[in-house]
Amino acid sequence: MKKLAFQATALAAASLSACAANGAESTLPTVYVTETRAAAGGSLGLDQHNGTGSRLDLTARETPASVSSLGSADIAERGLTRAQDVAIRLPGVTEAPAPGNGGTSLVARGFAGHNSVAQMVDGTRLVVASGTITYPFSSWPLESVEVLRGPASVLYGDGAIGAAVNYVTRRPRFDRSKGEAFLGAASYGGKRGGVGLSGPLNDMLAYSVYADAEKNRGYRRDMAAARQNLSAALTLRPDRALNVTLSLDAGHNDDAHYYGTPLRNGQLDARLRRSSFNVADARAAYRDRVWRVKVEYQAAPNLRLRNETYYLNSDRHWRNAETYTFNAAGTQVNRSDYLEILHDQQQRGNRFDASVDGQIAGRKNRFVAGFDWYRTKLLHSNNAPYGGASVVNPEHIVPGNFISPVATLPGRRSELTTAALFAENVLDIAPQWKLVAGLRRDQMSFDNHDLRSRVSLAKQYAPVTGRVGAIWAPDPALSLYSQYGTGTDPLSGALSLPNGSTNNDLTRGRQLEVGAKGGLPALKGEWTVALYKIEKRNLLSRDPDNANVTLQIGQQSSTGLELAFAAEPVRGWSVDANVALLRARYDSFNEIIAGKPVSRSGNTPTGVPERVANLWTAYRFLPQWQAALGARYTGKRQSNTANTASLPGYAVLDASLAYTPSPALALTLAVKNLADRDYAVSGSGGVRWLLGAPRSVQLTAHSNF
Repeated sequence: MKKLAFQATALAAASLSACAANGAESTLPTVYVTETRAAAGGSLGLDQHNGTGSRLDLTARETPASVSSLGSADIAERGLTRAQDVAIRLPGVTEAPAPGNGGTSLVARGFAGHNSVAQMVDGTRLVVASGTITYPFSSWPLESVEVLRGPASVLYGDGAIGAAVNYVTRRPRFDRSKGEAFLGAASYGGKRGGVGLSGPLNDMLAYSVYADAEKNRGYRRDMAAARQNLSAALTLRPDRALNVTLSLDAGHNDDAHYYGTPLRNGQLDARLRRSSFNVADARAAYRDRVWRVKVEYQAAPNLRLRNETYYLNSDRHWRNAETYTFNAAGTQVNRSDYLEILHDQQQRGNRFDASVDGQIAGRKNRFVAGFDWYRTKLLHSNNAPYGGASVVNPEHIVPGNFISPVATLPGRRSELTTAALFAENVLDIAPQWKLVAGLRRDQMSFDNHDLRSRVSLAKQYAPVTGRVGAIWAPDPALSLYSQYGTGTDPLSGALSLPNGSTNNDLTRGRQLEVGAKGGLPALKGEWTVALYKIEKRNLLSRDPDNANVTLQIGQQSSTGLELAFAAEPVRGWSVDANVALLRARYDSFNEIIAGKPVSRSGNTPTGVPERVANLWTAYRFLPQWQAALGARYTGKRQSNTANTASLPGYAVLDASLAYTPSPALALTLAVKNLADRDYAVSGSGGVRWLLGAPRSVQLTAHSNF
């Protein structure tokens, strides 16, 4: 909710008339008006157009699927500075971060990791290299974060059975000029700052520039980080029908190199929770750049053409001792897995679509068709087979330096080329009914060259995915829908082959979902409910008759319920809450133990919480003051397929107090992890936990000009 200061025209006219009549001079008071939105903000926005749920320009209410979003105003209000931190506030999405995956891995609907939860920037898919993406990381340049839950392969291709997360950047506008900046200081030497400028240069040119930087020393030695981010764009509009936008998004991230805290006898030793076990010269550095040219052309009143060409470059460098375990006596920590890995990744592509508005049998119809092409190349260098070992005293840690008996050299060169045709259609089959359908066919060609053994492998895939759904709106405040969709995931990453084999295919998934979306006008509120079942087939599993043979015969599934609610029940008091309950299981899965196949059927997949909830509530108790409280709960997650070790569930509380002395300035004091709780965001069960951040305090000043 924002404040707008203005001189009310009617009041001014009345006051001037009174002055004239009385022959006296008078100073008009400044009138502050608080804007009240027709519906509550938060993560629903049912009447907002959501480009992540479909290309058909439908609102969230009109889309027969689970879609959520959080806009820039809400992101700032909640003090969410990292892009993925926004995504995990949306229904059913949690995190599974590690330095090795860039800290960006997500979990949704019972499926974990980059192979199952796709991430995009403005709809451009970020291809995963060895389980890693490293961009975006800052929320400052974002207009919103949108999530489509359930299989999204029909829109975004392989690797999206669990969900698709889209980071929507701010872009030039011709309707107004805007300037904003922020400056912040936080615990552990944290410093943040940023500036954003946008607006028209003339009738044909508009621009936007958003830049920010952050630096902190961290709450332990290996948590220090420094990051810079830039998002710039220039739009040419020679006439109302044509827009051409050139943009650059770039990020430099010298990230934390914390790989976890070892457990003593399976328990966290509170004395070690701020200890650091990585080497002194550890490194986790990411450099990402994305150039894009987007053309939008309204060729006719009923025909719209869009094309985007892009080039992405990512340079990544890890150098760490990554494994820490206590010895049998619990007196010393053994360090191993001295890894040095470098990624040189390029992705170039082009996406085109044409949208046609028309009629079928007198009924309104919109049809979108297009093609998507991209090529990704990866040069992967490392020091395999990852030797090196050391012992440290946890009572007196001497970090030492990185050691490796093997030099770091180029290991493999991979290339993935994908060409896809896609189509979507929405038909108003009756005044209150819409039928939405989509189809996509990918032609994927993968080549892997081992630069050491000089062995080359090639594989081609040709998946066809689709979805069909219907939505019924018996009342303007209620929509009921159902949907059936399919998707595919890679077995071990888009740029690698599992076990070096060309015999394996993609995994296949399918989902049936029913749900409802509605409004509560009396509460200025909205709500959604979704019930779904997803099955994922063709997992690698040991042959029960021959433990030496691995076949694609495994299956896992999840059945879940998601609820979300956003409202302003009392003027000035807003509530945004969601909860996700699911049952995730291996339906058929064997692995080898002591040379024999052992069934894991009926167990919960690793890294998947079956209970997730979020709450954010804010109260504007004076015209210039607002207090807010947030809560986030993540349930227990299994650490191995045998379900003999797990990460405990946790709840984290956040709070903030904001003061707005004028429409141009806002001051916010935020406290993260209010109870200073120790909790594991990821890890390896009873061996090592990656701990979440302790309590921290942040003061931020935000200015509009």
